[in-house]
Amino acid sequence: MDFVKPPQQKLDSLIKFYRSRQYVDAEKLSLSITKEFPEHQFAWKILSVVLQQTGRIKESLVACQKATKLEPQDSSAHNNLGNALKEFDRLKEADISYRKAIQLKPDFVEAKYNLGNLLKQLGKLEEAEKIYQKLLSLKPDFAEAHYGLGLLWQQIGRLEEAIGAFTKAIDINPHFLSPIDTLVRLLTIYNPKEEFSHPIIKVNKQIKKIYKKEIISGMISDNEVIQIFCKSTDIIKENSLRLESKFSQIYRQNTIDLNCIRHKTIFNKFNIIPKFCFDCYKVQVEPKSILELIKLVVVFDQLKLTNNNTRKCMIETRSEISGFYKGLIYCSSLEEAYQVAGYLEAVLKENIETELHPTVKRGCSEYSISFPDYKTINKSGPQKMTYNKDWKLIEEQHDSSNSTTFKEDVPPSIFGLNLNDILIIQNWIDYAKGIGDPSAHLLKQNKIFSSRLYKIAKTRIKKYSWQNSI
Repeated sequence: MDFVKPPQQKLDSLIKFYRSRQYVDAEKLSLSITKEFPEHQFAWKILSVVLQQTGRIKESLVACQKATKLEPQDSSAHNNLGNALKEFDRLKEADISYRKAIQLKPDFVEAKYNLGNLLKQLGKLEEAEKIYQKLLSLKPDFAEAHYGLGLLWQQIGRLEEAIGAFTKAIDINPHFLSPIDTLVRLLTIYNPKEEFSHPIIKVNKQIKKIYKKEIISGMISDNEVIQIFCKSTDIIKENSLRLESKFSQIYRQNTIDLNCIRHKTIFNKFNIIPKFCFDCYKVQVEPKSILELIKLVVVFDQLKLTNNNTRKCMIETRSEISGFYKGLIYCSSLEEAYQVAGYLEAVLKENIETELHPTVKRGCSEYSISFPDYKTINKSGPQKMTYNKDWKLIEEQHDSSNSTTFKEDVPPSIFGLNLNDILIIQNWIDYAKGIGDPSAHLLKQNKIFSSRLYKIAKTRIKKYSWQNSI
């Protein structure tokens, strides 16, 4: 049966709107065409992609199913359907759709890429690796595929190969931020054994050398941290690297995964405190300037703790939590927290000029907003707030229906300043300028790297008083 077709002018306009990413116009026109010509498969297919791009996945799935029904031999329609099904976590059905697209078009690189990503998500890593490699034999300059393969290799511990894949992706597309960010962070837990020529790896290595050469034991001067930062940023500029970071916390983690994302998800969703967090304590220090915060990074690097406790230095950005600069060391018992606090007190006195006094706190600060008794600490005897046993079932139900990224062992951080740290400190400087910390200007950074953090700081200073003691 021959169906009446829409005028070619309408189809040309539809293609133009779609290719120029005028999604509002493309949606209106494709809806108009499908209403008048309900059997026009191309309009349904364009509509499905436009709806995916604008986040309307449920409507997109309906359009995808219509497009594949009208033309079962259209490989791209099956690929689009796979994407929509994946968004609904219907992974087995998505697998079938991607394979159908590849069956219809064996050299369909986008469908192969999507299938590789899906198989990796399903834990079928060996098959995913083969898919990525077949894809790259068809299209060696597919940066996203190199990145996907690199993530797979990183997941199974083949880190040298992962680095090679990330650098390949960056070389193909220097504006592809994901492999850049991933590589920079990977270098915080792994020192490459091979001699990679990529500038990111070379700069990271040079910054570590500067840090090792400049830092001495004993009192840390302002000039020392200023020189380390300035020399590090000079190296970044000399190698023509234009790098930025979206992060604002410098971590030094041990091999224990605290699984904080899971715990905070449960708190935010159900307004309950997970059982794990009732045994979590932290030692907190609040530096009075950005220079003191950088010094604290150095101190944390040199701190020798029996359990190599995870620690971090950060700027406070949470609107409901007071304070500006913070250093935290995580402990698994109250006794351990007080032992660490006592040791840290002496170390700070020896290494940082102004007086900084550690305090012991319990768990995450957000918890105390909903449950004020949670923050009250009893040094001897039971705590004022204990775990509510009725919450156990809620936690179990959450875990049974949600995948978790928890790992029993995680790679520990390499101690010592690195490229990732310098990029984060650049963000700290923007924050410091926003709150009016005069020591920020001593670090000689004229450019704003994070306007977001600068704006947060400007807003924050209106709510919390900033008292600079320099």
